[in-house]
Amino acid sequence: MNKIEEIVSQHYAHGSLGATILAALGDTTGQTPQALLERLAGIDEFHVGGRAATAELAAQLQLSPGLSVLDIGCGLGGTARFLAVAHGCDVTGIDITAEYVETGNILNAKLGLQERISLRCASALELPFPPARFDRATMLHVGMNIPDKAALFTQIARVLKPVGVLAVYDVMRLGDGPLAYPVPWAADEATSFLDTPAGYRGALAAAGMEVVVESNQREMALDFFAKVRERMAQAAPPPLGLHVLMGAEARQKLANLAAGVEAGVIAPVRMLARRNM
Repeated sequence: MNKIEEIVSQHYAHGSLGATILAALGDTTGQTPQALLERLAGIDEFHVGGRAATAELAAQLQLSPGLSVLDIGCGLGGTARFLAVAHGCDVTGIDITAEYVETGNILNAKLGLQERISLRCASALELPFPPARFDRATMLHVGMNIPDKAALFTQIARVLKPVGVLAVYDVMRLGDGPLAYPVPWAADEATSFLDTPAGYRGALAAAGMEVVVESNQREMALDFFAKVRERMAQAAPPPLGLHVLMGAEARQKLANLAAGVEAGVIAPVRMLARRNM
């Protein structure tokens, strides 16, 4: 793990995340994996748009049971669990934050998904897999913490099968204005590596991947933030929500992110890129 990855890992670390989530879940005897998946949705989907954004991205990947999927920057494994339960995929997740990986594997076992999902600590810049291992790959709100996009996409292209598809859903820079910190992915500019959609396209092309679908999700994000504000004004936060992951500065992080989107400086952008033969 390099120095930047160490700082990023520390940024996301909680300290007692597994115990906190398990306490909030309580006794789960008799609950189905689908029911538990829904209960975890509020904390599982650490990206703008939540579970709905994950489902929309998955729908574009043309998934089917048995396909092998790599989730880069898997966090708690929320995307992995959704793909395994909703689409029958076999999912491998990697993340640099050990506490997230450990907690995610505990949750997978609780849902009976340990045979379908494997989460492990690893760097996206040094993927520990053989060439052409996966049919699909996903990366949701990860690239903002990785400065070398070319190296990142070269690694992903290497482990994808020919004509395999990568789904990227990252916050990208659209304007030249300043961005206030902290934001959910970084305390300051030292570990925030925003790039433009053109920058992503160029790095993907250099890695032998072609963007076949691109969608600016700014309007969806604005609607999402409006609903978040409404919920926050009406009630106390739920036991399992993103505030658990973001800590005491959760409100400020979300407010700065929303302000950047509203100002047109940043926006979540979704891309599907296919590996060339």
